[in-house]
Amino acid sequence: MKLKLIALAAMLAAGSAQAAIDTGSVSGNGELLLNLKWKDTALNDGNQSVSAAFDLGITLDYAAANFSTAGFSQSWDLSSYGSQLATFTGATNLVMANAELNVFALDSTGTNPGDTRIVSTTSGINTTGSSLSLTNASIPSNGTFNAIFSSTVVNNYLVAVNNSSSHDSAANGASNADATGGNALFTDTMDKFGQTSGFDSTGKFDGSYAAGTGVLAGQAKALPFYMVAASSTDPFAKATMTAFGFDVDGDGVIEFDNNGAVAGGVVETGLWTLQGNTLTYSVAAAVPEAETYAMMLAGLGLVGFMVRRRRNAI
Repeated sequence: MKLKLIALAAMLAAGSAQAAIDTGSVSGNGELLLNLKWKDTALNDGNQSVSAAFDLGITLDYAAANFSTAGFSQSWDLSSYGSQLATFTGATNLVMANAELNVFALDSTGTNPGDTRIVSTTSGINTTGSSLSLTNASIPSNGTFNAIFSSTVVNNYLVAVNNSSSHDSAANGASNADATGGNALFTDTMDKFGQTSGFDSTGKFDGSYAAGTGVLAGQAKALPFYMVAASSTDPFAKATMTAFGFDVDGDGVIEFDNNGAVAGGVVETGLWTLQGNTLTYSVAAAVPEAETYAMMLAGLGLVGFMVRRRRNAI
């Protein structure tokens, strides 16, 4: 695996001396890459599938440090990158509701379990809207997880994107690809990092969580975010997948639908949303405890008492 990672680093250096996307193959702290994908399933007038890639300019370690902080929110105006978003959304026959979204970053350094890491959007929200749960089949084995870093699909995609459009000249570049784009097109296979179905966002970007329905009413296109790492040296044991988010009710579980969000609960899972030109990652804010409310009320009461006392003295 190390030889493949060294080869990837050499290819990136040779093909793009100013490559903007840090893939994590050398630094161990890859940059987050947003990928938008639309797959043409009709094929009536040729394959018109398209994708777009945006370097978000923040790293895996930054996400690890901040993306589970209560109330955290960060947004990106995708139109500020140039014409890439407009090119994507303007593709022939594209229906945005059928498009898909993926955000990921890699750390492919180290030799011990837990050294190599991936942060990625996933298909982890279950369709019932109850607590966030991953079916056993959605969690990759350690062997499957480790194979991602030597996957030719993943490595070829990163090389191709890093050599596309403004990625090799801008601090945070963006690019487009279509069915003729070869490895630069974000395909169904790349959506799974080669073979890992738990990362597949097909049907999740808009599908079950469309705007105006369920617990995500008003939030078009939402996906949860995970940190993934090997759990041990056993290739058949399950890897560790930890959801980003804030445990509002303190029950030790990051829940998508905390005690019924429709009835006033909170979505504890950190979510990526895309509305118009704006991409946002956000985490639920902490709910003040009863003691905090009591202190606030007592403080307000004391302020009111002092005001009345001063008026009486006048």
